[in-house]
Amino acid sequence: MDAIQVGDYVSFVDTEGGGLVKRICGDVVYVDWDGFETPVHVNECIVIPFERRYVSPRTKPGEDPYTQMMNAKKRVDTPSKKVTPSRKQKPATIVVDLHIHELMDTTAGMSNTDILMCQLDEFRRVMDANLRNRGQKIVFIHGKGEGVLRSAIIKELNARYKGHDVQDASFREYGFGATQVTIH
Repeated sequence: MDAIQVGDYVSFVDTEGGGLVKRICGDVVYVDWDGFETPVHVNECIVIPFERRYVSPRTKPGEDPYTQMMNAKKRVDTPSKKVTPSRKQKPATIVVDLHIHELMDTTAGMSNTDILMCQLDEFRRVMDANLRNRGQKIVFIHGKGEGVLRSAIIKELNARYKGHDVQDASFREYGFGATQVTIH
């Protein structure tokens, strides 16, 4: 019997299995068995002639055993595509400036209450539009002033928009007059 060579198809003598000889190091034969390189002593495997090899259900009609073996080798040698779950990128922080001059061209004829209601309407519009966006951070710039708008926003958050994280926004970026809401 001829010595085992790289490229031979072998069967294990004492255990179930076998495969394509990938490499040989001394008396150890490395067999590709079900996609794993398995070391086996040269005396524990025998070469399978083409005619006796297992015919895979993937074999096409009329496909010779050598072609079958090469196709099986390609399937084993081709790395499987790893499916990695896609991570959703963190949404960008939304910054909403509630200063009235940012919301309207003119405040002529408006009372302080009308201005406050306009600012709160914009606050509610942005909150309602983002309630389903978990993790979304929204910075509402209200200014420091007398704290009337800030107090009204906090009151709305505690009454109508419970359960979201609320904190002062970054002083470095927005100074004293901004509140950050993280949607949950």
